[in-house]
Amino acid sequence: MTFTKTLMILTTAGFLAACEEGMDGGMASGGGSAASGANDASLIRDSGLVGKLDSSAASGNAVVYAYYTDVIGDGRVLNGADVYCGGPGQAVIQLTRGEKGGRSYNSMAFTCR
Repeated sequence: MTFTKTLMILTTAGFLAACEEGMDGGMASGGGSAASGANDASLIRDSGLVGKLDSSAASGNAVVYAYYTDVIGDGRVLNGADVYCGGPGQAVIQLTRGEKGGRSYNSMAFTCR
């Protein structure tokens, strides 16, 4: 049980760090920049996510994908997280729904099983 709690704490810490970077507001629409956390190409193993995520970042074991839902849907991002983790059902996610610049903006933090 202690391992699970530790994993959740690390996931939450990574997610919050990515949210802080992603909500900076120093970005024009959609393409990702250093102000929004940028995209780390090594964290995107699903070609269907390339160019669609606002940002991808890692902190410890956690990876965070941030995206506008009018660009890409939650299900597609979850599939990308599973691809990153090695297959269907391998990503353990925490989805946070929000808004950025008047648009629906979600962050999906995940760790791999």
